[in-house]
Amino acid sequence: MPKVELNKALINYEARGEGQPIVFLHGLGGSWKMWLPQIDAFSSRYKMIMLDMRGHGESTKTFPNDKFSARVMAEDLKLFLDELNITKTHLVGLSYGSVTAQLFASKYSSHIDKLILSNGYSEIPTKVSGLVLKLSNAVFKMMPYDTIITLMMKVYGKDEFTKKVLRDSFTFDKEMIILAKNSEFPTHTNELKHIKVPTLVMGGNKKVMGVDERKGSQTLFDNIPNATLALFENAFDPISTMEIDIFNEMILDFLDEKTLKGYEGISIFEKSKNPMK
Repeated sequence: MPKVELNKALINYEARGEGQPIVFLHGLGGSWKMWLPQIDAFSSRYKMIMLDMRGHGESTKTFPNDKFSARVMAEDLKLFLDELNITKTHLVGLSYGSVTAQLFASKYSSHIDKLILSNGYSEIPTKVSGLVLKLSNAVFKMMPYDTIITLMMKVYGKDEFTKKVLRDSFTFDKEMIILAKNSEFPTHTNELKHIKVPTLVMGGNKKVMGVDERKGSQTLFDNIPNATLALFENAFDPISTMEIDIFNEMILDFLDEKTLKGYEGISIFEKSKNPMK
């Protein structure tokens, strides 16, 4: 797989298809392989570029001052696009990849055509979410690696497909898990107003393990000027596997500037418009 050298760092990526570029940023601990379920749908129409963000996969594992940071990853993305001579791209970010995409879009909006943010957040959604985060950080430090992974999978119940995709794409060792979970939590809601491109925000419509995913998505929708919001009743992070067909179709329709279809269990909101179900 190709790698790009950026300011003393190597960024690994996988590319499939031809045409207008669309960059995919995976979730925390994952790799470009999180996007395997999307390849058939997107590579037939776009040049899919799937990065291993810094700290993940086969990319450089070190960070400046040993501080795990989405802002560093956002700057990596800018250098990466410059190196590949990509001046304009669609951008899809999932979970922590969404955080990186937000920070990139807030600073480099002119490089984006359309933006998709799935299961993202720009601040701690609620006080309870913050407490859950602190508790999990403390517990994870005491647990063996295999136990941590097993606990992370339990939330998906009988969804064996999602669990397989996550296991196959997960690249963190315990040291990197602890470094990431003890990093500074994103606090950039005030920067979202600088995102000027059409943006599709997708998220679960409930709390999962004490984390209010709906609130995180709502905050993005409220603060990004040209945003559309889709809330899923029966899916959460990652929607890309839990609702793979709808996830793919909805993004493709959004990129084509089509009116988003109504789906059972999904509420769609647009600025100054009533929700569609």
